[in-house]
Amino acid sequence: MSPPSATKEALIDQLRGVFVTRGYDGATLTNLASAAGLSKASLYHHFPGGKPEMAAALVRHAIADLHKLAFSHLAGNQNPGNKLLMFIDGFSAYTHAGASDCLLAIFNHHSTATEETAHQQMLINQQFDDWHMALSNVFEEAGLRPKKARRAAHDLMAALYGALLIAKMHNQPSLFVDAVKRLKKNVARDFKAA
Repeated sequence: MSPPSATKEALIDQLRGVFVTRGYDGATLTNLASAAGLSKASLYHHFPGGKPEMAAALVRHAIADLHKLAFSHLAGNQNPGNKLLMFIDGFSAYTHAGASDCLLAIFNHHSTATEETAHQQMLINQQFDDWHMALSNVFEEAGLRPKKARRAAHDLMAALYGALLIAKMHNQPSLFVDAVKRLKKNVARDFKAA
């Protein structure tokens, strides 16, 4: 058992591993309390709403992390190629170079649709719609027409999440690292990143 922590931020980090490993449905309060080094009662003290409140806090935290590390690079004055390269590097950092799953994907696709998870899934979907639009805008800045830009954004996200899935299926993060290198090489070639 890990030592108990006083901060909600530290608790979120401790609980994340359970949700990533077991998904929303498989994460029991016993697993979660054990990971946090707390009793169930102490865990409820920090999260009176129980598992749904923990999941909501984790989703907000994951959205903030993924935005800060990856999607925030899509704004600013860099040329589009450099924005895309920084975005890819940020996504790689978010997944610890393919060694960690994306909590947002796990919550959105590996939980039974219930009233307690519906809000989280809607929040994740809305966030990804916003991020897809930002990514599409960068492809438009690079000279693609809107329809092609949207398709290129979809393709890039599919390549990243597909590479992450393959790496996890084979338990070889190096597969993700190699895919990221190829993606960056293609972006640098196609969009003249400096």
